[in-house]
Parts: sequence; structure tokens; C-alpha cells
Amino acid sequence: MTIVQEQPQITAELAKTITTQHVVHAYLFTGSNQAQVQRVGIWFMQALFCPHAKEGYPCLQCNFCQRIQNNDFPDVLTLATDKKSLGVDDIREAKRELEQTSVEASGRILLIKQAEKLTTSAANSLLKFLEDPVGKVTALLLTKSVIAVLPTIQSRVQILSLADSVDTNLQVDLQEKGYSDNDLTIIQQAHLEDELMANIAGDKFKQLKQVAQTWVQQLAHNPWQAFIAVSTTILPAVENRLQQQLLLSLMEWYFSQQLNQAVDDHVKLQWAKQITMAFLHAKQLWTANVSLQNSLEQLALQATNLSKRG
Repeated sequence: MTIVQEQPQITAELAKTITTQHVVHAYLFTGSNQAQVQRVGIWFMQALFCPHAKEGYPCLQCNFCQRIQNNDFPDVLTLATDKKSLGVDDIREAKRELEQTSVEASGRILLIKQAEKLTTSAANSLLKFLEDPVGKVTALLLTKSVIAVLPTIQSRVQILSLADSVDTNLQVDLQEKGYSDNDLTIIQQAHLEDELMANIAGDKFKQLKQVAQTWVQQLAHNPWQAFIAVSTTILPAVENRLQQQLLLSLMEWYFSQQLNQAVDDHVKLQWAKQITMAFLHAKQLWTANVSLQNSLEQLALQATNLSKRG
């Protein structure tokens, strides 16, 4: 299948922005299938530069399309790394390169793979570029998790989420284990397919979902109660590290929903950004083998301090 067949809605939306001349200067593509996210990114770059494009769709056969497909086009600058992070020097070098005029196309493209790897300093450097781009440059950021990208970056880009579908066999297995349609929707939207859901019964998933949602709400309205709930509610609910990982992934999804809901309220948005960054730090601590209790209690204390300052 072609990427247009796999992602008809998002490719149609992107094609329309080209034909109506509403292409923005920065996009963030997200989805659990990173290979597919990358293919959408390549397709969009081809659509932007293809001299034979029709109604915003690239021909995929011309010299430009083929060279973009093969990562051999001078006006596409790609940032990617096998290391743990993309640093500020990578962004600075890219910015210097993008200051040069385009070679063959009518503009230039900055493609950043695994944008969640950007360090804070790198993200801040990129932010300045996004706020004041030099020349005709379009930035494409690819990531598996939107919430892992700094909220300040999120606010400067158009976010496009690729449509996911739960594997048919997995879906049947989950339904037999008591998962509801709502559960499957959350699994799809939160990209939880890789969390080995088939090993967790539907009742346990519902319990963890409720615990995660309630605790995120407590953190916003009564952080001290959230601190207490870590030992009284959260720890008794998780039986192993796999369930801890699932709980944190569900919390991450609820934090992302909180960000989306606060987008039109400056005060709430500032809180949502700060607490989301604090959550990501807590998740990093857990990944580094700090206990779940210590990680979340520290987050609750940070939320308490943020509430006092607010």
C-alpha cells in the first residue's frame, strides 16, 4: 500500500494546504508507527517540491521526488542521531546551513527525526528559529510522542497525528479480555500497542486508567492529596514494572489531553506546560530506576510549589 492509501486523511489535508497556499512554516508529525511517520514526512517534502504535482499530490516519479526519497536532495537538511539526544550544536549548525539560499527548489526543508531527542537547550535554540524563520524554510518534526516535545515547541508548530489502528488480532484478544471500545480508542490515541496489553486483563486496564485520570486531576486541583494518593492508591494498584509503565503512559496521555484543553486559556496553558515538563522529568527518573513512589511524590511536591507561585 502507498502512504496515501494508508493515511488518506492526513495526506489529503496536507495536499489541500499546498493547493490553497496555506502551508505553515513548521509541522510536527506524530504516530506510534515511526516508519509510517517518516514516510508521511518524505511524501510531504515531495509534495512541496515536486514540479509535476497535481492538486497537491506529488508524482513520485520525477527526479526531485526520487532524490528526496533517497535522501539525496540538497534543499532538504535532515537531523537524526543514534545517540540519546540532539544537542544545541546540531541546531546551530543546521540554522547556519539554512541561512544559505536554496539550490534547486523554491525553498528549503529542515527535517528533524525523533524530535523528542532534542535537549532543552537545543529545543530553545530551535524555538528562536521557529519564531523567526530565515527565508523560505519549512520545518518538519517527527516524533512518537507529542508530550515528549517541549510545550513551547508544540505551540509553534501545527501538530498532525497519524491515524492508528489497533492490530485486528490484538483488538480481538483485548475484547475477549474485557476491553471496551473506549479502552481501545485510548490505546489507539495514546499509542499503547507496544505496552503488551494482551498480558493485562480488561479490569486491570480500567483500574489503571481510572487511577491515572484521577491522579492527574488531583495534581491540578489538590497536589497534596495527590502526594498522599501515591502511597494509598497508586502503589496498591500496580503489581509490577510493566503495569507501572502502562500507568505512566496513561498519565502521559491525560497530560496531553490537559494541554489540548488549555490551549485557549493562557493561565491554564502555562500551568499545563509546567506540570507536563515536571511529569516528563519524573518519568525520566523512573526510567533511570528511581522508584515509582519517589518519582511521583517528587512530582506532587513540585505541583504544590507551582500552585503556591500561581
